[in-house]
Parts: sequence; structure tokens; C-alpha cells
Amino acid sequence: MDRKLSFRGSKVARRILFSFVLAALIPIGILGVLSFQQVKQQLQEQTAKALQRGCKEYAYGLVSRLLFAESSLRLAALKIDKSKKGDESIALDGEQWLQGQFDGLVVIAANGKPSAWSRDNMAIPALTEQELGQVVAGKTLLKPVSGQRLQDSRLWMAINLVEHSPKAGVLMAELKPELLWNSETIDPNNLLWVMAADSMEILFALEQDFDPPLDLRAQVSQANSGRFTWQQGEEAYLSGYWKLPVATLFFGPDLIITQSQPETLAFAAIRQFSAIYPPVILLAVLIVVYLSSRLIAKYLTPLERLKEGTHRVAEGNLECRVDIDSHDEFEELADSFNEMTRRLRSQFDILATMAEIDRNILSALNAEDIVDTALNRLPSILFCDLISIAAVNPDTGIANDIRMRRRGQNSETLSEPVILSQLDVADLLDMQNTAIEIDIDDQRMSEYLHVLGVSGAWRYLVVPVHVNGVLASIICLGYQAPKQIPPESRNAAISFGDRIAVALSNAAWEEKLYQHAHYDSLTGLPNRLVLHDRLGQELARARRDDAQLAVFFMDLDRFKNVNDSLGHAAGDELLRQVARIFLNCVRATDLVVRLGGDEFVIVIGELHNHHNPVSFVSTVAEKILAALNQPVTVAGLPMTVTTSVGIALFPEDADNVQDLLKNADAAMYYAKSEGRANFRFYSPELNAAALENIKLEQELRGAIGRNELLVFYQPKVDWDGRIVGAEALIRWRHTELGMISPAKFIPLAEQTSLIVEISDWVLEQTCLWVNACHAQGLGPLRISVNLSAVDFKHPELVEKIAAVLTKTGVDPKFIELELTESVAIGNIKACVERMHHLKALGLTLSMDDFGTGFSSLSYLKELPLDVLKIDQSFVRHLESDDSSAAIVRAILALADGLGMETIAEGVETAAQLELLKRHHCGLFQGYLFSRPVPTDEFLSLLQADALRRGAELPAISSS
Repeated sequence: MDRKLSFRGSKVARRILFSFVLAALIPIGILGVLSFQQVKQQLQEQTAKALQRGCKEYAYGLVSRLLFAESSLRLAALKIDKSKKGDESIALDGEQWLQGQFDGLVVIAANGKPSAWSRDNMAIPALTEQELGQVVAGKTLLKPVSGQRLQDSRLWMAINLVEHSPKAGVLMAELKPELLWNSETIDPNNLLWVMAADSMEILFALEQDFDPPLDLRAQVSQANSGRFTWQQGEEAYLSGYWKLPVATLFFGPDLIITQSQPETLAFAAIRQFSAIYPPVILLAVLIVVYLSSRLIAKYLTPLERLKEGTHRVAEGNLECRVDIDSHDEFEELADSFNEMTRRLRSQFDILATMAEIDRNILSALNAEDIVDTALNRLPSILFCDLISIAAVNPDTGIANDIRMRRRGQNSETLSEPVILSQLDVADLLDMQNTAIEIDIDDQRMSEYLHVLGVSGAWRYLVVPVHVNGVLASIICLGYQAPKQIPPESRNAAISFGDRIAVALSNAAWEEKLYQHAHYDSLTGLPNRLVLHDRLGQELARARRDDAQLAVFFMDLDRFKNVNDSLGHAAGDELLRQVARIFLNCVRATDLVVRLGGDEFVIVIGELHNHHNPVSFVSTVAEKILAALNQPVTVAGLPMTVTTSVGIALFPEDADNVQDLLKNADAAMYYAKSEGRANFRFYSPELNAAALENIKLEQELRGAIGRNELLVFYQPKVDWDGRIVGAEALIRWRHTELGMISPAKFIPLAEQTSLIVEISDWVLEQTCLWVNACHAQGLGPLRISVNLSAVDFKHPELVEKIAAVLTKTGVDPKFIELELTESVAIGNIKACVERMHHLKALGLTLSMDDFGTGFSSLSYLKELPLDVLKIDQSFVRHLESDDSSAAIVRAILALADGLGMETIAEGVETAAQLELLKRHHCGLFQGYLFSRPVPTDEFLSLLQADALRRGAELPAISSS
């Protein structure tokens, strides 16, 4: 094959040529682009800086002119005052230097009417109360007045006619634009315009018809200085601006001075660079193309020959050769190619035959079909006289299910298993992807070969089959002497062993997938898929036999506390033990299913065999509750677990799978609401309650947007009855249902995590209200906001609270967060760390309902708390129950020892108050003082409290 390289027909040659050209072109292009961009960027930077500097210099000149005008105006005021002798006319014709500063003067009398002006057609601007007040206070007023056209815009200046005497009137002057907006120092090629920062009105521009768009004006007014680019018609401009802080000298809007320069003028220097660079690149590319084509033609000709040889092999011609004499890697590649075609010729027949075996293996449904295919096909392929396949248990060394076939005979199954020696098992386990050759004098595998029932001089090839590293089967090929075992047969046997391993592995994997799909991996119980299938079958059987069945829906009570306190490993162990208890409480024909988490379902059928099916179902439920009431050991600790059971019956409660499960679930939630650790049968009223909760949840999701949520405040008082703070409490005033009890919607909000959004809203409203109270002189007041366990465990809690404090600007020392003891259950270290982060924000932390939770005193000393709040359940029985009184005294003593404040909630009688004072409780809260009240009523309470204390009370607004 003497074929020369053709660029037209060689993709590789074209690709390499393109790569060479690209390799040369990219650096040149990148260098040019970077240079271009660098020059452009530097020019843009220099131009922008120059424009900003020009704006600043112009602004300084403008300030000087304004100050000079102010001095002139004050001098004019002095002269006017001296010349004013009862006559309201003012003669200024002799003051040429003064008239050169202003286009007109006018005196505004104390009654707001103009008393004199310099020309009749002057439009005198009206002053607002704020502007007039600033002038009366002694400040100089600058008031821009916009006209219908840019050239009609004017700037007025106003001062007191007589300093420190506001009743004398106000002197106003219209500044001369040609003197005020002096633009002689501005480059005539640039655009200059001055804009009022508050109204974004253009006060002056070099071009009289200049009218920049509103978005450009808004962009300029956002910062004190900056730079930007913009487009006007076909021309692009580079611009810089600088804000003149007029408010530091006068009362009036800040002025923004902006200069713009056309890009064509700024970038004129790079045009020559753009004209020279492309021809240079073109010349470099032409040189690279010439040199590259010469080298490619020399080195890729051998590749064309190899390509041609490959095409011939692909067409089935395995006799072709490729001869290359280049003394390099191409010659080595040609030799390897020729060796490959030789090996292909020798292996082609075996591969073609094995392909047919593979098709049979892949199409088989199970391992038995694969073994039948092997027994029927392999003897003719491997030229063996006997083949046997057996399954092996590697733990016992027993080979069973031995199937064999001799040439010319049918396959058979040996009835007796064979016990392999430990040495044979060890040898088979050690071999991976290999085979054992055994001749007549070899004693290996003697027990197994003996049962094959052959005699004489035989040679054997034994191939172990490993599945996932474990011996699973053996394949034995027998050859009668003097026949030798061909090398191709050895390799093919090993290859078939691998195929058997894959087939067995697939069968095991399918079994494993079935188990995963239908059974719970933790408890071994059937899962939801099996439940729906079996329950559907049971329903069909019950309809056919006119029978009844029961569905138990069970949920473990407070299972989350186990996971939080002991960890998920302990929770998993508890679930396994509970599953075994359930299995022991029902019959073998009943179905026990784990739905997920701590939810289980039991299906009890054949209730028609019992005289009283409901009584039998109740007995089973009681048996389950009693069995769970026995302590179990989890993580080395004795524990008693309870469950709530809901029961639905077929056909009384439902006639399909979905409704039976739904109704049993509703009954289970009813059992939980009744105190847990019991069972309840389904009734239609439960669905109505469930639907009401669903509707209430949807209404609650939009309550904030509809302004239905309110914040009420319940006062906290000290020993003297003075209001020193309050607790913020959420209330829901539904537009149709009226006031909805917090006991009804707060648990629903916690279950659906809506409590997080609601708590954020309450905190923000409370912070705003604290600011409003302090602004009206009511305070200092510290307002407490409740934080549920769901809120506390939110990963972004600290960041969200910090954002609310920053947004509202409230002083954190006036905000108190009330936490329940449940936040300390579980990871106490994480709890303490989060509390320290909250304390770092400046907040006060209190423990609400102390003494009713689960935290220990060892936890309490680690928590960075400021306040202990005594639960109302102890305060309520303070007079009648000695135990409650003892607990209250202990809590007060504990708080005093730990240096914490104390507050008692639920104080309703004077006797309770006296007892609490006797034991030195710090603050009090309850109906004795006030119920939770809306904002305006609480403001009235604060006003009354301030009057009672004789404090000076400012005007109070409920807004």
C-alpha cells in the first residue's frame, strides 16, 4: 500500500493543520485583544477620572459663587433695612455691583405677601412651611425652580431680611444663570449638566435641548460620586459625576454635577492600533499554514496506510498486512496491527460460538435455564467428553445439585451431595479467573470426580465460579486420554465461568432488589408496596366471603424524643424491638407492615370466624398496648414505649384500600389527642375534624398577607405595680370565623413549620412597636417574644434574628426571647452554643414554663439564661397546694443562687401576689394586672401607669 497523504481526504491532517494555525493565532489574538482592552481600559479610566475631577473643580467654583451670592444678598438686606423708612418701595438702581449678581429681588413680609420686587414679570416661587421655617431659623435657603424649558430653570436664594428678627420678613433673590453656571473652564467638546438630587430636575446644561432619561438621572443620584457610560442617539459617552453637598452650607437639595465626553474623542488613540493589527495576524497565519502542511505531509502518510488496513479488517479480510519502514512508533504500530490480525483469526471461531451462548444466557429467566444451556452447548464448543455443574456452599464445603452430561447422552442430576475436602475448598477459594487441570494421578477433587461415575484415564479441567468474592459453583470438563485439553478450551471455559458468575450474581441481585422493594431493611417487615397488594387481596377475599377485616394504624408516642436524646441508632433498635412485639401479638396469618418512620399497620382478616368481631379486635389492640407497656432495654437503658392505635373496619368504615388506611390514620390521631397510649375506632366525625384542620392550615398560610394576625401584649409589673415590660402574644382574627384560639392554631403552625414564618413576623412587629414606644417617651420597656423548639432548631435562627434587629434598628437590650425547656433536649452542647450566639446579639434569654419540661438541673447551670419564668400551673395552686408552694420557693431560691431574674405568670389573686412577694419573686404577670390586650389598649395602660407615677407624659399616638 503506497498511498500518499491527501489533505482533502484526511480529516486528521486538516485537524492538525487547523490546530497548528490555531496555536499560532490564539497567542497573537489574545495579545492583541488584551493590549486593545488594556489601552481602552486605561483611556476609559483616565477620561473618567478627568471628568470626575472636572466635576469636583466645577463644584468648588459653584460653591464659591454661591457663597459670594449669599454675602451679596446679606449686604443687600442690610442696605434695604437701612433705607426702609415706612415706604415699602426699594431703590436699588444705584447698586450696579449688586444687580450684577441677581436678576431680581423680592421681600416677603411676615404675612407671606411680597412687598417689593425688581421687575414686574418676575415669577416668585412659593416657599413651603419647612423652607420658611428653615429661613426663619437663620439658614440660607437655596430653592431650584424648574421651567417648561431648560433655559427657564432658575435658582433662588432666601435669607432673613433682618438677622435674628424673623418678623421683618424674608429677602429672596433670583441668581443670574450666566454668573452662577459659569462654564468657561469646561471643555467645549464635553457635555456639562447640573441636577437637583432630590427632584432629579435638570437645572443647567451646556446644551439647551439636553434632556437625559429618568433612569440615567436615577443612576447618577444613587451615590456621592461615580462614573458610567450612556448612549445618546448614535454617540456613546463616558461620564463622571460628583455630588455637591449643598445641605452642609445651605438649606436646599444637593446638586449633582455631571460631565460627559464622546467615546470617539476618548478612544481616538486606539484607532491606529486597530488598523495595523489585522494585517500582522494574517501574515503570521500564512507562514504557519505553509510550514505546517509540509511537516504534516511527511509524518501522516504511514497513518493513511494503517487506516486502509483497518478498513480491510473491518470488511472481514484478516489476511491483510501493513508494511511500514519508518523506524519509529508508526512502524511499531504496524507490527502490532499485524499481530492483532493474526490473533483475531485464531479466536474468531471461538468468539462466534460463545456469542451464541451469551445470547442464550442473556435471554434466560433464571439460573436453571443457564445451566441447561451450558450442558447442551459447551461439549460441542469445548470438545469435551463430560461436563458437570454443581452449586457449592463455601461454609460447609458441600457440593449439591450436581448436574452432568456425557457426550451422546442426556443430562442428569445426581441425588447425593458431595462433601469436598477443606484443602479442595481452600484451593477453589484462592483461584480467581483461572482453572485447575487434574490428570489421572492427581488426588485433588477426588471425592467430587468419583461421583461422576467415570473410569479409566481422564483429564479434568475444573473452573471455580465466584460471586462477589465467594465460591458459588464449580464447572468440571472431562477429556478421555490420550486427548489433550486445548488452550482455547481452557480460556473459553474460564470465560464461561465468568458468564455463569454474572448470571448467578444477577439472580442474587434480583432477589435482593425484590427484598428491598417489598421489605423494610431495618425491621424486616413488609413495606407499603406489600401492604397495598396484600390488603387489596384481603379485601377481594372478604367481599367474596362476605367477611370483615380490620386495619390498625399505629404511631409510637414521643418517638422523636428518643432520637433526639439517645441518637438514631437507639431509635432504630427500639423500632426493631417494637416490630418483634407486634409480630408476637398477632396471628401468623395477619399482616404487620412498617410504613416508615415510627408508623406501623396491622391487617387482621377472617373476623367472620369470631362471634363478636369488634370485641376480638379490641382484645388484640389491648394485647398490643399491654405488650408495649413492658419495659425494653435500648442503648443499655430501660425504657417504656407507648403507641396510639387507630382502627378502621371493612366494610363498615370503608370499602377500598386508600379509605381504610386514611380512616385508620384519622382514628389514630384522635387517639393521640385523647392522651396517647390508647386505641380508638374510626367514626365519620373524625374526617370532618381532619378536613377542618386542613382548611384551617390553608387559611393560616395566608393570614399574614391578609393582615389577620395581631400582636397582643400582656404587661409585666414590679413590686410597686409599675409596668416594666410585656409579653408579645400572637392572635388570629379570621375575617369569617372571628378570633381563633391560639391553642387551636399554634400546634397546627408547629406541625406544618408555619411557626417559623409567624415567629419572624411577631419579632419584627415587636421590635417596631418597641421603637415606637420609646420614640413617644414610654419606657424603657423590655418586651419578650416566645420562641418555640421548632424556631430554636432552625439552622439560620441567629442570622434571621440579627437581620430583624438590623432592619428595625431596635436596641437588643429591650428584646427578650422566651424559650421552653424542650430546646435543651438532645444536643445540649449545640443548644448552649446557639444561646451564646443569641446573647452576643445583646438579647435577654428567659426559660418559659420552668419546671414542666424534661431538662435537668445539670443542664440549667450550663444554659446562659437571664430569667426564669415560673409556670402558671404552680402559681394557680399556690394557696391550696403545699407542693406547688414548695416548688415555687425552690425555683426562686435556685434562680437567686444562679443570679437570674424571676417572673411568675398566671397571677390572678392578691393572695398569690403576696405569697410571691414574700418569697422575693421579682416580676409578675397575670389577669390580676391585665389580660393580653391589643396595641392601643396597652398604650392606654402605659399612659395611665405614667400618670399614676406622676411622670411627664407626651402626646401618645396609637400608630
